Amino acid sequence: MIETEQTSEVERDSETGVTGTLRAAAREARAWTRQHPRIGLGVLASLMLAGAGGAFAVVTPNQQDDVVIRQVLEVVQPATALSKQEADLRAHDFVLYRNTETRENDTAASLLTRLGVSDAAAESYLRATDAVRGEVLGQNLRQVQAEVLPDQRLQSLRVRWVEPGQTRRYQELTVSREGDGFRFKNKSGATEVRAELASIPLTGKYFQATGAAGVPSAVATQVLDIFDPVANIEQDARKGDNLTVAYESVAVDGQVLGFGRVLNARVLVQGSTHSAVLFDGGRGQSGKYYTPEGKSLDLAYLPSPIPSGAIITSGFSPYRIHPVFGEGRPHTGVDYRAAIGTPVVTVADGTVSFAGVQTGYGNVVIVEHANKQSTLYAHLNQIHVRVGQKVAQGSLIAKSGNTGWSTGPHLHFETRNNDVPENPEVVLAEKRAETLTASQRPAFNQAVALAQRNWEQAQAIQLASAR
Repeated sequence: MIETEQTSEVERDSETGVTGTLRAAAREARAWTRQHPRIGLGVLASLMLAGAGGAFAVVTPNQQDDVVIRQVLEVVQPATALSKQEADLRAHDFVLYRNTETRENDTAASLLTRLGVSDAAAESYLRATDAVRGEVLGQNLRQVQAEVLPDQRLQSLRVRWVEPGQTRRYQELTVSREGDGFRFKNKSGATEVRAELASIPLTGKYFQATGAAGVPSAVATQVLDIFDPVANIEQDARKGDNLTVAYESVAVDGQVLGFGRVLNARVLVQGSTHSAVLFDGGRGQSGKYYTPEGKSLDLAYLPSPIPSGAIITSGFSPYRIHPVFGEGRPHTGVDYRAAIGTPVVTVADGTVSFAGVQTGYGNVVIVEHANKQSTLYAHLNQIHVRVGQKVAQGSLIAKSGNTGWSTGPHLHFETRNNDVPENPEVVLAEKRAETLTASQRPAFNQAVALAQRNWEQAQAIQLASAR
């Protein structure tokens, strides 16, 4: 008992000594801080900042409680072994989704490589399966989505596309892994067709301008074809000119598969505005393009190059006895009976590509029209146009005569498609100018009103984006 009491006294003396020391240190610290207030605050701030990274205790000078410090050591074991955790992760393989478009020069290897797939079995299947190869390889711009396993093997491959002219339905081919092999299936479904709007400043090259505005090249080409009878946009566009266009976008589940028809367009070229509105006649047909006033934009020919009317004396024929040489030769046009000096007009808008003399034809005028069409007027007495001159349908280009290899006054007239002569009687009949009927006018006026709204909205978007 005596030893125990002595030990307790020692412990109390030790505790009293520690407490006294702390109190003395606190008094000295307070005194030093009063003498150096700024430095003292800085030291205190440093101690507080240090507290963010570690733990410390502040002992109040008047604190009477004993300070007890214990050190606890405990070994923490993982809930499961590392090998078990690795096995669990492998059991939940993730799949990567990758997208691309088919290209005409694709092979099975190049397509899979672009998708990040390294799978000899999948490559062999795509190459060897006729039904799959025909829809995937050698095709252009079909949308492809692949599911790829972590080891770069192919899980599945889906290809979607829209057949030309079939914008309301899409086709889909899916290749799926089954065990050590693959299988495929086909399906089709309805598409989502919506109108896309664009207003494009035609600065620089035409296709660069349309591409920068996000307009697909197929749509930009359609625009050129639509306005070809009235304007050469690609060649004539200058700074300050503008194109506004609405066109069909074809999508499935929000994925754009392609683009359809131009619905309406308006172009300003060198101070002249040309407009086109697609109208199907109100009968769900493919449709043709008209001006807002109802004039067809399709290339149309007058019934005859002689406005006063004339009789055909010799028709188109692959074999005819030539009146001058008396031997069989093709007759590549038709001959109209016409007195010398009879006015001759161009049957369609175009540009004069030749005005002069050709052996056999005598005095000749050739006019180039849209879509690689051209017309030739021969045996003329007078020529009233020059090369490079633009001529409007029905405008005077010459007067008939009896020049060249001719046995009497007449007009020789030809129609050509890409420089190949065709029967003028057939061509003129097929290309008669179409007019809207009274019953079609209400539906056409609705199409024009929609086009006007599209153009206004597209230009408003362009102005907002430019600010």
